[in-house]
Amino acid sequence: MSKTDTLKSLESLLGAFLDQVVTLKENRLSVIEGISRLDDIARQHASETDLTDNIGEWFAGHNRWLTEGNLKPTDVHRISGILGEIRKELRLTGVSSPARRKIETEIDRWQHTEQELTHRVVLKRGPEGAAAEAPETDTITMFDNKLAYLTNLFKDYAGNKQHILTVLDDLLKAARAQSNKDALILSAFIIYYLKHNGYKVEPYVKKLKEAETNFRAETFNAQ
Repeated sequence: MSKTDTLKSLESLLGAFLDQVVTLKENRLSVIEGISRLDDIARQHASETDLTDNIGEWFAGHNRWLTEGNLKPTDVHRISGILGEIRKELRLTGVSSPARRKIETEIDRWQHTEQELTHRVVLKRGPEGAAAEAPETDTITMFDNKLAYLTNLFKDYAGNKQHILTVLDDLLKAARAQSNKDALILSAFIIYYLKHNGYKVEPYVKKLKEAETNFRAETFNAQ
């Protein structure tokens, strides 16, 4: 395989990796925003009608979460708790209506999901000795920690700069001059983002490939 073919292969792998990063990050942000919106609905409403209308809209936009599998157990527990408070508030009015009954049915669905999830977690828990054989940190947590670190790295480089291209230039310089792996990954992420937002990224792709080649050479020489 020629050097050009190798670089093309690396670019293809990087593109696939970044696709997964973007999808995971977007899904997680969507969940966080959705739970925050539900919490706002529970705390800020002028009347029962206002509450049932808003929670009805929330269910319409988020019931797909029950089947998509993007929720963590803690997410389901949090949502179920908020919905439980909403149910109590609706019942305090003492007035039954078709809208209220529909909302209560939806709340039951969510709370049933929480019960099923809790039951599955209990059944899957292995013997006490199994915990010692498990890795200290699972891959999901490791990846989540890496995303958090890269976010902070971006903030450090962004500082008071006026444009993301300036940030990208500095990251690429660090990636090449310092063989900084995190700067390399973050540069690739930014380039991919810019590409999908209409920017001409060819010069930056070239710099990224040079930084990648330099990083691999430095890693090889250090072994």
